[in-house]
Amino acid sequence: MLSFKSRRRRSRWSTRQSSRSRWLMAILLLASIPIGLEVMARLISAVTGFNQQAQEDPALQQRHGYQLQFTTDQGQPYDPEATEGELLAVRSPLLGYQLVSNRSNAFWTLNEQGFRDDEPVPREKPAGEIRIFVLGGTTAFGQLNSSNASTTAHQLEALLNERITQQRTSPETFQPVVLPYWADRVQAALARPPRIEDGQYRVINAAVPGYASGNELAQLMNQVVHYNPNIIVLLNGYADLLLPSSQIGADVPGLDALLQYEPPSVMSQLRDRLQRGIDRLAMVKIYKHYQQRSDAGQPILAEPLNIAAAEVKPSLNDYVGTSDTELQQRVVRYREHVNQIVQWASGTQNRVIIGVQPEITGRNADSLTPAETAIVAQLSDAYAQWMQTGYEQLNASANQAAQRSANAKAVNLYRLYDTFPNQAFHSPTSLTDEASTVLAQRLYEAIAAELSLEPVPFAGRNPR
Repeated sequence: MLSFKSRRRRSRWSTRQSSRSRWLMAILLLASIPIGLEVMARLISAVTGFNQQAQEDPALQQRHGYQLQFTTDQGQPYDPEATEGELLAVRSPLLGYQLVSNRSNAFWTLNEQGFRDDEPVPREKPAGEIRIFVLGGTTAFGQLNSSNASTTAHQLEALLNERITQQRTSPETFQPVVLPYWADRVQAALARPPRIEDGQYRVINAAVPGYASGNELAQLMNQVVHYNPNIIVLLNGYADLLLPSSQIGADVPGLDALLQYEPPSVMSQLRDRLQRGIDRLAMVKIYKHYQQRSDAGQPILAEPLNIAAAEVKPSLNDYVGTSDTELQQRVVRYREHVNQIVQWASGTQNRVIIGVQPEITGRNADSLTPAETAIVAQLSDAYAQWMQTGYEQLNASANQAAQRSANAKAVNLYRLYDTFPNQAFHSPTSLTDEASTVLAQRLYEAIAAELSLEPVPFAGRNPR
């Protein structure tokens, strides 16, 4: 028979065991809730094909696909916490930075030179090839275009080669090489469109998002000249209005701070691993997917997607200056760089088209689509005034530069979409595919005018 002390000891043990059992059951119950939710989320994903839909949704991929990601020469991101961008760029002592070559995603392909082209560009130019290099930033690169084929550069190449095909297959529809003898026939011949220089046109998109005129000048002198270009198309101006006058060109943003980066502590690495594990959960992916979709109604492209200044700022509004002097200094920098490019073109007997790129504040307010209206709503009045005043000065500078050489021509594209009936802009400078077609047509007309050939007068005997 148990003593009183033994019974009391057993009673306490039983009570502790019962309490532990209740706590264990509570813990298991709590643990089963997220496990059950995860199992349910995986079942939903399997039944609805959620994972495939999320991967194929362009709205979720497009921004990341065009976001610059600055990396070291070893391919490691300068900022380990900013790993969303797919458009990799490495620092260059001469150019500021340049795109990593031989890469592609659902929207773009970069060749072995880092140009946005499906094929490499050999240094040795084939006989009869006329090379046109497009230099610039966001607009010239074709940021947010659906593919390489929809970019302005690619469509410009197609238009030029189509013109050559027409000249060869239907020469009677163009001005002749030699004018006819009879005066009445001369007038009829000159009424036809002029022929342009014959050859195989190749337009190479060498633009890099975020580049300003200083980067483009350096790129021309240190890279592009080695490929023997015939024509340079500058499609720029916007980045110079946003880049502080103290900088010659765009560079890796916040480089000094990034280079001073210290490896994370063990605890920080453990937290990062735990967060990555949580992010892989199906229920977390579903939540983030629908959270992003709910936010999609508020356009976020008015923030600096690919502006590579020394300091990363949260909004485009933060990049405008605060004085007329600062604006003038930014424009003077643009003019000096463009003047040097024109001087090079004059010395090499090549041509340069100075295109002052389009921007959303150049669009008529009555023509804005709802998506464009939402973008403009995120831009401050100070930004709009800065752009409108700045573009007036940019165009004046471009015209002055073009007057320095017969090989140069300025094209004002700021208000190209003033009354365009459809959506032209995905962001302040990123064009829709349809708008890129309009820009290609305008540049084609400017280039064709520069390449037009005048018929020579009839110098033979009277044909009678």
